[in-house]
Amino acid sequence: MINGKIAVCLCACIIWKTVAFAQSSTSNPYNIKVPARAGVIPNISTQGKNDMFTTSNFSLNLLGGYTGSVNGLELGGWFNIDKRNLKGMQAAGWFNVVNGDVNGLQLAGFFNGARNNVTGAQFGGLLNYANKNVNGMQVAGIYNHVAGKFNGFQTAGIVNYNQQSVKGMQLAGIANINPNFTNGVQIAGIVNYSKHLRGLQLGLINIADTSDGFSIGLLNIVRKGYHKITVSANEVLNANLAIKSGNAKLYNILTVGVNAGSDDKIFSYGYGLGHEINVAKWLTVNPELTTQYLYLGNWNYLNLLSKFQVLANFKLTHNLAIFGGPSFSVYYSDQPEAVKGYKFMVPGNNYHTYNLWRDNLTGWIGWTAGISFL
Repeated sequence: MINGKIAVCLCACIIWKTVAFAQSSTSNPYNIKVPARAGVIPNISTQGKNDMFTTSNFSLNLLGGYTGSVNGLELGGWFNIDKRNLKGMQAAGWFNVVNGDVNGLQLAGFFNGARNNVTGAQFGGLLNYANKNVNGMQVAGIYNHVAGKFNGFQTAGIVNYNQQSVKGMQLAGIANINPNFTNGVQIAGIVNYSKHLRGLQLGLINIADTSDGFSIGLLNIVRKGYHKITVSANEVLNANLAIKSGNAKLYNILTVGVNAGSDDKIFSYGYGLGHEINVAKWLTVNPELTTQYLYLGNWNYLNLLSKFQVLANFKLTHNLAIFGGPSFSVYYSDQPEAVKGYKFMVPGNNYHTYNLWRDNLTGWIGWTAGISFL
């Protein structure tokens, strides 16, 4: 079924390209305006051989048709192909192709295409394509493609691709790709890419060359951004390794940790967010918020440590710094008893804690200190 749909879309693309280039001359010998026209298939219509020079307010194609322009409404059982422009609404069971500008709405079961600009909306069951700029909306079951600038809202089940700048919002099940400037929001199930970001990226993986915005995800890569690897200790874990990436406005933290010892082992992993404040060339202040899962010998229980810390970073060289600062921790645990060899009382019996609302929710003031690389 899917292969059949893809084949239909490929046929639509071939028809579109053939019509676009074979009929590329815009100097028509006629400019026929009629209130309505009708056809069965291309060249079998009320306008006959003059159909490609006709501008109508209502166009009806029982199966499919090829006409000049439409200023109003066009309906096609299978497909509609317009030599010049569409101003209004176009709907077809399979595909719509306009070799000029679209000002209005295109609706198709499989594919919508515009050789020039789109001002309005394209709703395609599988694909939407615009060869120049789009101001408005694209909604597709699989894929949206804009070869020019995009301004508006774009959503696809799999991929949105924009060749030039994007201003607005992109929403995709798999990926948003823009090898240029993005001013707005990219949200994807897996990956977002923009060469220059000014806005928000939200996805599992976010990639940018430069960023003046915010990226939130499991892995954020900004080539000319914030990259740090830190090794630290605190009152709960005596060894932590963290990777921090993003930009100074907002960087993400992936962390793992361990508390070594024969009777008080802890293993942890977690995620966090941070922000860097420049105070001097040799000093930054970094407020950070992290949440870690603590493994205390049994995976059946939930042990969560959330920590807000404010770190002072002292730069020793360009790629080396030492840091430290106070923290406030909130710890939740539903583990009822200790497991041999693992720590149970967190942070420790001799550490002063506060009960917070519930018996298994505690808080305390702690510390963090370590070394930062890169």
